[in-house]
Amino acid sequence: MKKRSWQGLLPLLLLIVGCTGCTGTPATTPAPASEAAPVQAESSPTDTGSIEGVVVPAQQSTLSFLVGGSVSALNIAEGDLVQAGDALITLSTPELDSVVSMTESSLDAAVADLQYWLLPRKYKPPERRWLAEDRVEAAKATVETARAMQAQQTLLAPYAATVINTYFASGEVVNPLQVVILLADLENLKIETSDLSERDVVNVKIGQRALVYIEAFDLEVGGKVTAIATLADTSTNDVLYTATIELNETPANLRWGMSVTIDFETNE
Repeated sequence: MKKRSWQGLLPLLLLIVGCTGCTGTPATTPAPASEAAPVQAESSPTDTGSIEGVVVPAQQSTLSFLVGGSVSALNIAEGDLVQAGDALITLSTPELDSVVSMTESSLDAAVADLQYWLLPRKYKPPERRWLAEDRVEAAKATVETARAMQAQQTLLAPYAATVINTYFASGEVVNPLQVVILLADLENLKIETSDLSERDVVNVKIGQRALVYIEAFDLEVGGKVTAIATLADTSTNDVLYTATIELNETPANLRWGMSVTIDFETNE
């Protein structure tokens, strides 16, 4: 038997191996699936439901005296416009007047005594002059206190406002801390909510826009929230918060106490 020679088969084997790498469809690695981008919900204006409200002054104050006495001068009437610092009511306070006179007399005596100890004479120790100086300073402080109390007999307007009500007439006796005048700034009116619940107040923010419907005029006016109460009103069975709205424009003849309906814009 003849032996097969591998030298003659080697070229054929190399040709077969090379062709094996050229046939068939090349394998491909699948690309990783891309993650879907999260879809963000667009904000759209909604409302908390119609909230009831009322027109109120920008400021209102009940004024009273720190001292008592009879009304000696009533300088205003209901409906009057007053400016800051105007004298509204003056009381007759003879007791305070007497205290001022007594303290002023004591001051005059202390000053005269000091003048004596200031003269250069023998047997005048400086300690007596120092004591006289202290007495003068103490007397001055007493006079200032008495005059400050006497100044309380006149009630001054704290800001520009309208006199809404006066509760006393000339000659009547006023007790300390008894309300005598109601003032309000009717030139600058605002809106306050009256039934904003704890469920709705969480959707209201400072600077938020609002649409105010004024029932008396059948008119809608834009505005924005300028304040939200931090403490709830629990005087009723409900938990209510007060939000304040400043109007973009104030309609003519808008009055304190008028009813309104408010729609707040919120984002869900």
